[in-house]
Amino acid sequence: PTGYMGVQDFHDLDRTDESAAGSAERTHVRGIYDDAHGDRLAEALDAFILTGALKLYRASHDPSLESHFRHHTMLVHESVRMAEHADLALRISSMWHQAGYTGQEGHARLAALFTSDFRPFADDGLPTPASYEELRPHVARARQLINSGGTPVLVVNGDTERDYDQPELDFDRTPNVWKILVGGTKLSRGFTVEGLTVTYYRRRTQQADTLMQMGRWFGFRPGYRDLVRLYIGRAEPAGRTRTVDLYEAFEAICRDEETFRAQLTRYATLVDGKPQVTPAQIPPLVSQHLSWLKPSARNKMFNAELVEIRSPGEWVEPTAYPTAPADLRHNAEVWRPVLDLLGADSVTLPRDVPAGGLGDSFEAEIGILDHEALLKVLCDLRWSVPSQFSPHLESLLSAGERGEGIDDWLVVLPRQTSSRRVEASLLGSRPLSLAHRARRRGDLFGAIGEPKHREAALRIARASGVGGRADDGNAESWARERRGVVVLYPVVEEKPPSVSPAGAIAPECLVMAFGLVAPRSSAAPEGNLVRFRTVDSTRMNSVIIDRGAGGS
Repeated sequence: PTGYMGVQDFHDLDRTDESAAGSAERTHVRGIYDDAHGDRLAEALDAFILTGALKLYRASHDPSLESHFRHHTMLVHESVRMAEHADLALRISSMWHQAGYTGQEGHARLAALFTSDFRPFADDGLPTPASYEELRPHVARARQLINSGGTPVLVVNGDTERDYDQPELDFDRTPNVWKILVGGTKLSRGFTVEGLTVTYYRRRTQQADTLMQMGRWFGFRPGYRDLVRLYIGRAEPAGRTRTVDLYEAFEAICRDEETFRAQLTRYATLVDGKPQVTPAQIPPLVSQHLSWLKPSARNKMFNAELVEIRSPGEWVEPTAYPTAPADLRHNAEVWRPVLDLLGADSVTLPRDVPAGGLGDSFEAEIGILDHEALLKVLCDLRWSVPSQFSPHLESLLSAGERGEGIDDWLVVLPRQTSSRRVEASLLGSRPLSLAHRARRRGDLFGAIGEPKHREAALRIARASGVGGRADDGNAESWARERRGVVVLYPVVEEKPPSVSPAGAIAPECLVMAFGLVAPRSSAAPEGNLVRFRTVDSTRMNSVIIDRGAGGS
């Protein structure tokens, strides 16, 4: 809803390494550690008192904001063990009282943090002081509010026997709750934290549904969304040798949910009066963008297996490319004949923009590939997670078997525009424009395709909801009723890439990534977009079966 701070406010889901630096992450997200200061819990406390002072400043300049600033809280969530909460609360309280917020050293530290981390990201539409000196009087008041009742910290957990000798936490009956909240499971589930502005989060879990419940920084933040800060573990220990990035874990489950919601929306249309998806078939639609983070407990399995996803007019972008050199070389060799079809001269493809906006065109080499030839390429590719692309491949294969829907494909290889762009030859090809991307979740890449490339491909494939423009003739001239689009991205994972003196790159150093849009004409005649089969056909009416009953 309008005003809600959700995944897009903390994660740049469509960002590629070649695009602008992630504005959401840069604005709101901070790691638990940095090289200069080590553990940044003390900095998080500074951010908490500083944001409180900024709220008071804004309320003094705009009284209409005062009701939004009734409560001001910070959440510290490291462990579910209640025995550790009292120790952590004592440590935070000691840090608070030693921070020197009434002395020159404390004010100097707050002034530096305000200048470096809050003033640059301030919302221009909200009152914000030009200097720390304007804010300083409100810092004293914020400190008093946070320290009211004799303690800045409250412990929130299910330990009713332990006496924490602290004020009662009640957001409804208490006029102002300005506190640092320390807790575990109770604080992360079913407990509304009002006025949450600063979060310090380090708790690990290997189940996505549990992790999602702990993402308390999502919510409505009227008048102070630019002040929200998330201090989160980027390398938390997970065993003796492995670490996990909790920020990437949250990004992965947010991608899972966004994909799931989009799929449900697509499959909501009834076909012959019947739903395309039933509750028994929902679980196979839940994707898993991070290999170690399971959607939920896996002691049971659902008796449905996803076989085919039909996505006519939709951008499909696989990200599970192999890592083994032999597999990368194999894929490069599979795509190599397609590269010979590309014209030596580039063409300009414009991007669709809102009325009155400025266009964003790009140069690309293009060629035409018939449908059967593309199927041969796609069937021969190797993947780190084959099931990620196989339902889409099945759809393209079934379209070919029906003898209708797709005649050919426009192959587009964009020329990169980065100042550090590199071109290299692959297996004797003409020099290719290489894209740099990084695997952001285990073997999986993040975003590979760029928005301007996706939008041009959608228009050429005549996807629904993508209109043309009067000046769009160059892109429209390549469109055909039964033509799909494949956008190729020869990807290198290191900067600078290993290019030989002769200008060639070893095929095992290149990931031949791609995105595609099948034409709308490839939709199945019956209108179904998804197809399942039972894992154990002898128990067709069973929604859930034991893992050993129907296979692994």
